[in-house]
Amino acid sequence: AFFADIRAVWIAPLQWHVLVMGCFASLIAPFGGFFASGVKRAFKIKDFGHSIPGHGGITDRMDCQFLMGLFSYMYYQSFIK
Repeated sequence: AFFADIRAVWIAPLQWHVLVMGCFASLIAPFGGFFASGVKRAFKIKDFGHSIPGHGGITDRMDCQFLMGLFSYMYYQSFIK
């Protein structure tokens, strides 16, 4: 039979956590830019700052990282700690 030789793959708990965080980082965290754009449109501003001319400041460059940091903290507090 075809399924007779299937072997189990053991995955350590750390690997599960890394898989979840990696999936979130690649699929959801980029939407932080869309959320930041929504906030800027609501307050009718073009950029969050002027520290990087032409790029909108540090906050505009780090919006995805803010979302990822929040998720990492909540994930750690909920599932790892």
